[in-house]
Amino acid sequence: NRAILESALDCIITMNADGIVQEWNPAAERTFGYSRGQAVGRELAGLIIPPELRERHRQGLAHYLKTGEGTVLGRRIEIDGQHADGHRLLVELAITAFHVAGAPVFTAYLRDITERVRAERRRDAQYAIASLLAASRSIEEVAPPVIETIAQSGNWIYGALWLLDPGEATIRCHSIWHTSLPTLEKFAAVSRAIVFSGRTSLPGRVVASHKPTWVPNVKIDPAFPRAGAAAEAGLTGAFAFPVAAAGEVRGVIELFSAEPGQPDEDLLLLVDSLGSQIGHFIERRQVEVELQRQKEMAEAANAAKDRFLATLSHELRTPLTPVLMWAGGMLHDPGLPEELRDGLKMIARNVELEARLIDDLLDLTRIARGKLRLHLQETDAHEVLRHAIEIVREGDCPPGLDLQLELGASQTRLEGDPTRLQQVFWNLLRNAAKFTPAGGCIRVRSENRTPAQITISVSDTGAGIAPEHPGKIFDAFEQVSERHEGLGLGLAISKAIVDLHGGQIRAESPGLGRGATFMVELPAVAAA
Repeated sequence: NRAILESALDCIITMNADGIVQEWNPAAERTFGYSRGQAVGRELAGLIIPPELRERHRQGLAHYLKTGEGTVLGRRIEIDGQHADGHRLLVELAITAFHVAGAPVFTAYLRDITERVRAERRRDAQYAIASLLAASRSIEEVAPPVIETIAQSGNWIYGALWLLDPGEATIRCHSIWHTSLPTLEKFAAVSRAIVFSGRTSLPGRVVASHKPTWVPNVKIDPAFPRAGAAAEAGLTGAFAFPVAAAGEVRGVIELFSAEPGQPDEDLLLLVDSLGSQIGHFIERRQVEVELQRQKEMAEAANAAKDRFLATLSHELRTPLTPVLMWAGGMLHDPGLPEELRDGLKMIARNVELEARLIDDLLDLTRIARGKLRLHLQETDAHEVLRHAIEIVREGDCPPGLDLQLELGASQTRLEGDPTRLQQVFWNLLRNAAKFTPAGGCIRVRSENRTPAQITISVSDTGAGIAPEHPGKIFDAFEQVSERHEGLGLGLAISKAIVDLHGGQIRAESPGLGRGATFMVELPAVAAA
């Protein structure tokens, strides 16, 4: 039997009816730190049972001796134990009872399961925190349950997340979790109100060292400014670790307990992975918040710009109307001297040009607000195109420019807004005329590449477009030529109008000085 006791991997301890140890095998020596000579003859409760559980042990023994009933006999349970040096361990316990000469003798079989349970707790905590992070959209939402999950891995009763402000080199308390002890709320209020910089705090030390920090007793620690508040709250031991991403500390999580703080390798293993996991979450959310802030600022700036353009356009157009009406009326006066007539024509042309620019600004504002409306009706694309060509020939086509028409499309009916489509074609033709020198050529074609589509193209032999610019020319206020005429709005508005018609507009050019082609593709209406 002695050989069995000494070779057993599990602790085997026998105890008499008075709770006195009578046998203590080598496994028990290794697990609890007492030699057989130190243990035998002493009360078991005083050796391996934590102080707060000893009276319960004694009451249970007395109950068994009186009634023969024992709640822990004949089954396996998990229970806290205490080592000779005072540290806690978790053991799996099974107790059997037998009688020798009529007196009960108890045999306890114990196994240290501390590492196994800690590993399970680490895994459970990591899984729980990963789930929390995956399901949360903000730091405010996720921080308290994350702190609570970490705190439950030990005897922590208070925890807080501090976030670093790199721009100000300060760290502030962001989120707090604590148990229901009323004394902790005052400490929480002190933490929320304070801002730390440098190493003059527990969070500051962690930020500076990039390493976890233990404080055995915050009440007497010279580098703990909240010592007075901690003493009132009943806090003693503390532990803090960095939350980092991409090698940079983003914040610190601190934990407090009512007991003195002792280094815990198990907790260090846990926070080593959690610090990075939480740090990356914070980094992502901070980036998202900043992007949202910038987006809102940009939207506000765009809205302000749209309001400004709408107001400016209205205020500019109002005084032009009577000028144009007066100039137009005077031109119909048959007695007007020719020199004055030419001057009035120039005034009318420039006022009309100014009015068109203002109309473009108003259209751009409507497009930005999604308020550009089409008045759709069945329309003949060739008829609209011819009207635009007539307007360009009358006022925008310089002498010596060859304007050719090749209208080959047979299916020309479409559902569209004729005024807006004429605006698109006029913009394309006017640009072609503006950038094509005398002696050059503008060719306007139409074709049906499919029965359900009509394509209208405007080609010129003018300035052309650089290879890197074809996409940019449809952006508002974008001017890619050296001749900075107008506001650069015509093509942006044209694209918006074509898009609203369910069509497409695009530009092609072999390069600078080699002309360009603009193509408008619109859905055609099948012939009845």
